[in-house]
Amino acid sequence: MTPGRPRRRTRLARALGLDRNPLRRASDRTEAWIRIGLLAVFLIAGPVVAIGAGGWAYHGGMTVGSVQPGPSHRASAIALRPASAPSYQEPVGGGSQAWAGTPRQGSDASPRTNEILAVVITLVLIAIALMGVQRLTLALLTRRRLAAWEAAWSRVGPQWTRGRP
Repeated sequence: MTPGRPRRRTRLARALGLDRNPLRRASDRTEAWIRIGLLAVFLIAGPVVAIGAGGWAYHGGMTVGSVQPGPSHRASAIALRPASAPSYQEPVGGGSQAWAGTPRQGSDASPRTNEILAVVITLVLIAIALMGVQRLTLALLTRRRLAAWEAAWSRVGPQWTRGRP
């Protein structure tokens, strides 16, 4: 490594906004710490919540598979009155056979597939929520920065525009 080139840690601190640059505002440092905090929340709480949701989905999938469906039997369907408009189904009058009973519940997905899907969806939702929090805090910090800039300019601006029309 050459002496003129900054080290990796120094470059990382500069990229994150945590260096000791005197031109960096306090709100810039606050924003950097908020981003680091939100990243830590995602990396620590995200997997915990996602694994919990995955376990819940897996247990739900295992429970649905062990429940027996209700009884079903064949029944005759007979129309009590003719339909007013022609339909694409069989003609009315003679009756037709149909299955009566509990419709099939659930899906063909395995409990493991449901678990993985729940984990992925949970992580995506946590990421979206944390990005929303970041956008909200960034908007509030930007509002404070603009108000501070306006206050500073109202003090200094008249000195700079004194002889101009």
